[in-house]
Amino acid sequence: MTPEERERVLAKLRKPVPVTYPTDGTDFEGALKYHYATATKKFLTFFPAFLLLWVQLYVFQNTYLIPVAPIGLFGGLVVLLAFRERMALTRKCARVLRTYPLEFRTPVEKEGQYASHTLYLRLGGGRRDPLTLRAKEVLNRSGRPETDAGVWFAGDEPFGGVALVPGTGELLFMQPSRWEDGAKERESAGPDRRHRASRARITRPSRFR
Repeated sequence: MTPEERERVLAKLRKPVPVTYPTDGTDFEGALKYHYATATKKFLTFFPAFLLLWVQLYVFQNTYLIPVAPIGLFGGLVVLLAFRERMALTRKCARVLRTYPLEFRTPVEKEGQYASHTLYLRLGGGRRDPLTLRAKEVLNRSGRPETDAGVWFAGDEPFGGVALVPGTGELLFMQPSRWEDGAKERESAGPDRRHRASRARITRPSRFR
């Protein structure tokens, strides 16, 4: 499958999700509430079902339930870890959005391959030589966010930041794809920039898949 064919398939898989907050950069608190609530809703939808598959073996003590018990254990762990990651990424986004203002950045150039809901983007409208940023979609929805028209960005590129996608409202947590690429600028950054990055807790590379 060629990259163009793959893009068309991903575009068909992705369905617009109506959101309850404006996506024009005026209400990041609404975006955060939506992401917290959606992550919690997904967890509460699936985790109890997997937990029941595991617990019923001990409640009913029937040997014929043994084959389904591992499914409950494995499925529950997957759902729990996904919930933990979504909540952690939303908290990271919250710290950045409450430290830096949102500004519209365009054009957005896609780089690299899309995998595990991770994008590699270069943001126009800022630096003369923009860094390639690794962007992780918080809610792991199907397909690729539509970033071609631009994104609302809060942060400081050598340290990282957050993007809000206009229209569909995804939050993307972003850091340089190669942390060392921004090392010189981080080291030469003034006290104000370093202080803001420290407040947002983006002075070190974050671990996310």
